[in-house]
Amino acid sequence: MNRNLLIVDDEYEILTWLEEMFRYDFKPETDVYTASSARKALELLDQVKFDVVLTDIKMPGMDGITLFQKIKENWPRCKTVFLTGYRNFDDMYQVVKHKDVRYILKSEDDAFIMQTVKEAFEELQKEIEQEALREKRQQDMEKVRLWMEKEFIGSLLKGDFSLTGKNELAKQAGEAGISLAMDRELLLFLVRIDVEGGQIDQQVEVYSLLERVNQIIRRNLPEDVGFHMSIVEEHWSLGMVQPKDLERQNMTRLFTVVCGAIEYSQTFFKRLGGRSFSVVIESTPIGYQEIPAMFFRMKQIMVGGLGREKDVIAHVETVNAQREQILPGKAMAKIPMLKTYLELHRRQEFFELLDEVGAELLRSRSRHDSHGIELYYSVSVLLLQFINENQLYEQIAFHVGLYKLTNVNEHLSWNEALQYLYDVSTAIFRLLGSHEKDLSERALERICGYIEEHLDQELSLTKLADIGGFNASYLSRLFKQVYDVTLTDFIYQKRMKSAALLLKSTNDKIQEIAEKSGYLSPHSFARAFRSFYGISPVEYREISRKERS
Repeated sequence: MNRNLLIVDDEYEILTWLEEMFRYDFKPETDVYTASSARKALELLDQVKFDVVLTDIKMPGMDGITLFQKIKENWPRCKTVFLTGYRNFDDMYQVVKHKDVRYILKSEDDAFIMQTVKEAFEELQKEIEQEALREKRQQDMEKVRLWMEKEFIGSLLKGDFSLTGKNELAKQAGEAGISLAMDRELLLFLVRIDVEGGQIDQQVEVYSLLERVNQIIRRNLPEDVGFHMSIVEEHWSLGMVQPKDLERQNMTRLFTVVCGAIEYSQTFFKRLGGRSFSVVIESTPIGYQEIPAMFFRMKQIMVGGLGREKDVIAHVETVNAQREQILPGKAMAKIPMLKTYLELHRRQEFFELLDEVGAELLRSRSRHDSHGIELYYSVSVLLLQFINENQLYEQIAFHVGLYKLTNVNEHLSWNEALQYLYDVSTAIFRLLGSHEKDLSERALERICGYIEEHLDQELSLTKLADIGGFNASYLSRLFKQVYDVTLTDFIYQKRMKSAALLLKSTNDKIQEIAEKSGYLSPHSFARAFRSFYGISPVEYREISRKERS
């Protein structure tokens, strides 16, 4: 799990001192953020999941104790270390009685301060491990089946409640054990158990795993968040969340909190049995009438976008941002190119085009719509031809039944028909063993390219996550897995190498090189440079000149 530290102090010198100490001298790999006021800290707390906050108690506008209360609203697990210039027993009494709080003086030496923060991280890690152990012990006792609400959720996903009154809908939801207010907007997310090779060994086992994911996510959400999750297919669950308090209905904050809870849950889930799950989540709140369309878009991304990727948190709006909007009546012209992509084994382009064709198929007014039937059979015929031409019939039969390809009436709705075409296509590409770059690789390439071109600018984790289209904490973890270096260290290395080149090849002043390397002051730049190369920038330049002469 990625470790995030937030440092808050209104004195610039102290803030800089602490930032440099934890960025360059703190041994455990940690992403360090800073805020010069409680207000700026609150902005960060709505964007990033923090594990430990190191903050001054006495600050203008909002003191550290009030900030501590705000921290707990977003991140209940977060540990807080109060750092103050003098002893105040009233302040100490307010904070030391809380189990997640420590209190130290600014007069303590660097080693003591870092050790205190390290202990806070270790305590959080120990709690996670203990909770995972407790969860494992309770697995046999927790057998509540998420599919008890299957009939209600199934009707909701098919749009059967489009003409139902809100009072009646609320009544049926209550009878199904769903406590959410169906007359208010909510956020959706889709959960998939990651399985090797895309196959499910035992259906009962997958149901049990989805139930466990439900329980873990519920425990990691704040108390003011309403939540419900239900199994909708053999290895997928649909989650729904909304604020319990109408007066505090902040959907942006809710989205950030839910993403953080999902990330914690992925960590717990892995520790329980070595498995993983992926999530597609939408940040835009919707009404219950819009649930069927949103659910379908999420399924498209899960099947066509994520593919075999594991342990992912992907955002609907980011994945779909670059997709072309198709005009009605134009889908038939896309069929030849769809066949071309299939023959070239170009999975990503194929599924993007199938998204477009599917969007028009879903515009069909009924299952007897002639244009919809023509479109369905056009796609099914090219799939069947490809299967026969490549002698995949016997192999694919182990993944999906093919009899529905030639009988559209086997499907209850166009949603179901389109999902079936996705299932067949996914099975084909699985057998072909496509080696195209996956979603995460492309996102990381964009991020690395952006870093190379913007070393002189702010390169915060949240900004880079926006560029990549992933949750900030997930991006940090993924980057470490792929490149075997933290994102912070990667940026640090790039900046140092760029600075070294400028010192060798130009006569720019040290301050100018510091700015081009993304540092606000020559002092911070010099400390970072010495930590990387073992000598100061001035010494490095002198040695380089002597070597050239």
